Amino acid sequence: MTAIRVLSYNVRYANRGDHHDAWHDRRDAVGRLVRFHRPDVAAFQEPLPEQREDLRERLPGYEFVGRGRGTDGEGEGCPIAVRSDRFDVVDSDTFWLSETPEEPSTGWDASHPRIATWARVRAVDGGYDADDHGGATLRVVNTHFDHVSARARREAARLLRERIPETRTGNTGDRDGAAPVVLVGDLNCTPGSDPHRILVGDERESDGEAAEGDGEAAESDGDAAGATTGDRAALRDAAAAADLRHGPATSLTDFARLIDGRRIDHALVSPGVSVEAFATLADRDDRGRYPSDHLPVLARLSV
Repeated sequence: MTAIRVLSYNVRYANRGDHHDAWHDRRDAVGRLVRFHRPDVAAFQEPLPEQREDLRERLPGYEFVGRGRGTDGEGEGCPIAVRSDRFDVVDSDTFWLSETPEEPSTGWDASHPRIATWARVRAVDGGYDADDHGGATLRVVNTHFDHVSARARREAARLLRERIPETRTGNTGDRDGAAPVVLVGDLNCTPGSDPHRILVGDERESDGEAAEGDGEAAESDGDAAGATTGDRAALRDAAAAADLRHGPATSLTDFARLIDGRRIDHALVSPGVSVEAFATLADRDDRGRYPSDHLPVLARLSV
C-alpha cells in the first residue's frame, strides 16, 4: 500500500475589495499552511494567474499543472500541485463543465465558465518509503462547481461521473489504466444535496433545491454509496468513509469566523482507495484570521 495525503483548498481569488484580507496579506499564510501540512498533492480552487505564480514561488518542491478557465488560459483555475520528491505527473489535462467540455465554454446557466483539471501521478522510484510505493498510480481530479446555478451543479456532477473514466487513457499506456481516483474541490453544495448524491451514485434527487444547503443530514450515507453501473465513476465521500475525522463540520468562513453547516469542500474517492483520516484544517494566520474564506480539507489515503 502507498500512503498519499491530498489537500483541497479554495484560496479565494484576488479581490481588491477584500481590504485587509486581500491576497497580498494572505498569500504567505496560505503557503505556510500548505508547507506545514506537507500534502503529497495540493489542489487549489480560484487562483488567478498571478496567484498561481505566488503559490509556485511559495511551494518550490511542487510541480504545478492546470490552466485558467478563459479562452487564453487566463482567469481562475483549478491547479494541482504535486510533491516532486514523491510523485511524478505522468499525464494531465483540463476540461470545461458544460455541454462542450473540450472547449472554453459556460454550461447550464452557470454564472462563469467552470472547469475540472486532472492529473495522473505515479510514485517516484527511490523516493522515501520507496519499498512501499511499488510504482503506485493515482488519478486526481480538481474542480469548482458554480455557486449560483443549481442546474449547473447537478449537470457538472453528471458530467464528471461520465468523464472521470476517460482520464484512464493517455500517453502512459495500460499500466495506469485502472488507477484509483480522488475527486476534490469546492462543490458549492453540502452532503446529501443533489450534486453530492449524483457523485456518490445515489441519483435520487430531492424535491427542491433547498437540499443543496441542508447541512450534514445525509452524510452518514456516503460510505455506503458508490456502487455504479456502466462506465461511470464509482465514488464515496472520504469524510464519511474515514477511520478518523478531525476538525470543524463546516468549511466556509468569513475570514474571522466559521459559517456553520457549510461543508462544501469535498474529497471523494473510488473503491480502490482506503481513507485513513479526513480533516478540515482550521489553522489561523499570525493575525488570528483564516487565510481564506474556505478551510482546506485534507484526506490521508492509501492506494
